Amino acid sequence: MRQLGPRATITVQTGPCEIFVPSARWRLKTAIIIPTHKRAALLKRLLTDLARAAPSPDISVHVVENGARSGAEAICEDFARNGGLRYRYFSQGHKSGALNFAIRNSSEDFIIFFDDDVALPGDIVSIYVEAARRYGPGHFFGGPLIADAQRPCPADLAPYLPLSAVGWAPSDREMVMEKDRFRYFFGANWAVFRSDLDTVGDFSEELGITASPRSAMGEENDIQERLVQAGVNPVYLPGAMVRHHVPPECYTPAWVWRRRFRLGVTDWKRTECLEQAHCRKLLGVPAWLLRAALQQKGKAVLSAILRWPGKTDIRMREAYLRGLLHGAWTTRRRRYAGRVPAKT
Repeated sequence: MRQLGPRATITVQTGPCEIFVPSARWRLKTAIIIPTHKRAALLKRLLTDLARAAPSPDISVHVVENGARSGAEAICEDFARNGGLRYRYFSQGHKSGALNFAIRNSSEDFIIFFDDDVALPGDIVSIYVEAARRYGPGHFFGGPLIADAQRPCPADLAPYLPLSAVGWAPSDREMVMEKDRFRYFFGANWAVFRSDLDTVGDFSEELGITASPRSAMGEENDIQERLVQAGVNPVYLPGAMVRHHVPPECYTPAWVWRRRFRLGVTDWKRTECLEQAHCRKLLGVPAWLLRAALQQKGKAVLSAILRWPGKTDIRMREAYLRGLLHGAWTTRRRRYAGRVPAKT
């Protein structure tokens, strides 16, 4: 078992106890992991931002391209000439799988996660590393996100957009966040000690964006929830800010509908599957859910024809219920897929 950082032994009434001693001289081996998929230009922008910081032998960048190859390797070759950057390829188009692959193929003690579509206005790597030295294992970290949008958001869509499309900056001061009020740090911008990840396990590959428009999200939410349950404390760092690229299509009804659908799939897989296990089933899914989804679909059709006020709310509710239903149906199919037919 390797030792992370300086430690000291003190004696309390119950006996000797080892504690973490913060130290600015602690050489903290740090990995920056960047999953990427078909966004070569944005990846190049991020690597350019990272290259502006002073090079350090203790920091390495791991770019893991997943799914179809789309130019990331050539970009990484240009930036790797100065050392400290490694390109890896994961054949499946699956973000959770790519993250797990990168973690297993790295050895650093502290890991910073960035998505390929963020820009770094400042040297936030130093902010993360300095905070890690001060707090030590048993803490994970995240910072604010500014939405870098190319067009204004329509007012009727704003309530249904994820925070990654509108921005999030809860405070201008550093703080250990209260666990009962903590929601999550963005998967595009957070950091954690490897030892704490080892405690809670891999990213769930039941979750995570894939090439399918019906895939579940929430892999970072899930693993951060497990960290909190394991006693690891979330620390908010206001200086660790990123700018998140929001393309124009994110502010369209069609994109938001698909996002709400995926949210329904995600909620089913993360929580509703267990909570609804006792419900009466019809065709293998909760009867109330099937009825509610059909009723909401009818309302959505009528609202479009008759131009009802509040039709956006009706459509987004329909998308969420259909996502729940899709999650329930695919779970039902998986449940029966492995059964061996009874012998007659």
